[in-house]
Amino acid sequence: MSPFRLPWVVGLSAAAVAFAGIGIWRESATPSYSYYRDIAPIVNRRCVHCHSTEGLAARPRLDTYEDVSKAGTKVKYMVQARMMPPWIAENSGICRTWNDAAWLTNEELSTLVHWQEQGMPQGERAKASPLEPKPLPDIGRADVTLDTGGDYVAGLGASAYRCFVVDPGLSRDRMLTGIRVVSTDPRMVAQVTIFSPDSNEAEAHASQLDDGDMGPGYSCYGSPRVEPARLVASWTWGSPSLPFPEGTGLRLDAQRKLVVQIHYNVLTSGLGVATRTRVDLRLDDIEQVRAASFEAVAAGDIALAPGKVYVEAGGERAVDRPTTVLAVAPQMHTLGRTMEIDHVRAGARDCAANFDHWNFYSQRLFIYEKPLHLEPGDRLGITCVYNTESAAHPVHRGESIRDEECKANLYVVTP
Repeated sequence: MSPFRLPWVVGLSAAAVAFAGIGIWRESATPSYSYYRDIAPIVNRRCVHCHSTEGLAARPRLDTYEDVSKAGTKVKYMVQARMMPPWIAENSGICRTWNDAAWLTNEELSTLVHWQEQGMPQGERAKASPLEPKPLPDIGRADVTLDTGGDYVAGLGASAYRCFVVDPGLSRDRMLTGIRVVSTDPRMVAQVTIFSPDSNEAEAHASQLDDGDMGPGYSCYGSPRVEPARLVASWTWGSPSLPFPEGTGLRLDAQRKLVVQIHYNVLTSGLGVATRTRVDLRLDDIEQVRAASFEAVAAGDIALAPGKVYVEAGGERAVDRPTTVLAVAPQMHTLGRTMEIDHVRAGARDCAANFDHWNFYSQRLFIYEKPLHLEPGDRLGITCVYNTESAAHPVHRGESIRDEECKANLYVVTP
């Protein structure tokens, strides 16, 4: 077990544990809160871009006093549990912080909870605080658009996970510096991962899988099912655009096709709904940005006992050259609960990342506010925690829905 965990707080972030002490706050005088003055600005900044008529999570709507007060008890529970806003990377500062984090500050969280406990007073509309919409990241221009080639009707099970072979039509090598996902039904598209098959054989294999599967694309789950295949983007819903760390990019080879993997969530729009997805790519010339790459730290083996509330897998990696980690794309499947990455230098251990509210549909590239610098001789360790109560047999690494993974893809630059 990682030394950062105590047995009685496994799976809880430090912020969540601290919040359990809310009773201490009650010993002092608690301010009176009202919707228009105190709550509306928080909800508008943190929630409304998803919880509105046109948002990704139409239910519950949270753009009026009536809507928020009706959902008040649920809102209180979800923010206390750090399940909303959806952001699986712990961001209190105890284990680093992340760019564009959808993470309530302790002050925001306290305000929402106390307002609900005070009976959710509406207050005076005339005293409403100015509403400032949350600015969303944007990549700006689109140099190439990947089109998955047609409408796709996702279903339950394996049909909710699909890979599409797309030719970006590059005449020369370029650097990918950001993506934007555009879909006819954005609520349906939960996750997009892009891979580059890095050999003619791998590219041909992907095309064979596509040709041999009925309908657009082919079935896939955690990988594109071809080797070698290099990860080049990991995105999830919440913001259409994912700009890569400034001044860096991932190389895309000329004349090479890409595999676009999409995880669909039919619970949002329902079965039988067709959607067509495109991915805009922002590209720069090779000389314009610094070349980055993904390097993995992963469990050496996965053999999870079934029927367990708590079971671990883990591994480590030695650092052999100066490396700067700019971002992390974690990877587990549906049984995952938490993932922690530790940095060890000269016997001293530091928390490098903690994904303590795992959600299979919230995997993405998480970008550090301050990069993590590694030196030769350092070590990185990974610990993944799972709940296997739903499993009837031992769980191993694999590509089916019943399998698991324990991997962190580190977006790095080196001298």
